[in-house]
Amino acid sequence: MLHKNSGQALIEYLILFSFMALIAINMVKGMGGMMTTSIRTIGYQLTQQLTIGVCERECWYSAYENRTY
Repeated sequence: MLHKNSGQALIEYLILFSFMALIAINMVKGMGGMMTTSIRTIGYQLTQQLTIGVCERECWYSAYENRTY
């Protein structure tokens, strides 16, 4: 009787841990997608800032230190 109960507990633990692992894997995938989007947005913004450069007149962004008037 004791052996049968321990087998049932083992199966329950395996189901519980597999369910927890499935949730953890989905969370990691979701966070990875979010990080990919964030990195892509940061990369786009840096590309825009670095390729536009500093203009002499009609600048939209005035925080550059080497800006000349």
